[in-house]
Amino acid sequence: MLRRFLYLDTSALNDYVSGLEGGLRETYKRLTSGTDHPDRNTNNSSELKELLTEESITMSDTPQARFERLLRLAYVDQEAAEWITVTNPDEDFDRARPGSMIEADFDVYVPDAIRMMSPAGGLPQVLDQLDALMPSAEALGLEVPSGMPSRQERNAMKGFVESLGSDLVMVGESDESDWKVAGQLQAGFLASEIDGRARVIGKVSAIWQSEEWKPLLALPGSSLLPRKQRRALSKKKPTEDEEDQFLEGPAMMLDVLAIYR
Repeated sequence: MLRRFLYLDTSALNDYVSGLEGGLRETYKRLTSGTDHPDRNTNNSSELKELLTEESITMSDTPQARFERLLRLAYVDQEAAEWITVTNPDEDFDRARPGSMIEADFDVYVPDAIRMMSPAGGLPQVLDQLDALMPSAEALGLEVPSGMPSRQERNAMKGFVESLGSDLVMVGESDESDWKVAGQLQAGFLASEIDGRARVIGKVSAIWQSEEWKPLLALPGSSLLPRKQRRALSKKKPTEDEEDQFLEGPAMMLDVLAIYR
């Protein structure tokens, strides 16, 4: 299967492969043999020996190659690797626990509440434009619309957005199960937009059950916000208008290794 990675955490990949293989390869050699004249047929052993050629190819060990080896090694003994390939969602997800590796297909996306807060989401630019326009509006005597955030509020919002950095949170859902997954994505490992059907592989770090809610900005194990702010948010229950900013269980937080098609 040829894979197109939307996300691949090469740091975690190196750790997993190194642990299974006892180290990391830098390069490796592959010997190939063939004939100088592949279309020529001969039954003479001495003549055939003369025609045989051998070629030594030195190859670099790419992340994609390491990922393929990781899958092969994990599939050899899925129980020992605590690797769960989800084929029966109702049973397979119930077997998972913190430390398990989950491999399953989901409809993945970055929630609007998270995307809007990212540097590319538009909110930082809007706040900068407001800062630039407000002095001119006041000088011209223009009436400021009610509900417009004050300079202090705008500065607080900008400080909050800057504290989030450029990392994102993805959510995976499926029509085949009530289970959802979520995971923080490091910006440096993103290769494409996270949206649509894809396969997700990650290590379970936390699980919460039905009727439990976790705020997207303070998911267990994430680092989008300082610990103090995460703890304050995690105690909050969503109102009906805030439910799109929370993730309802049953759900799992993953240390995401890969998202691919």
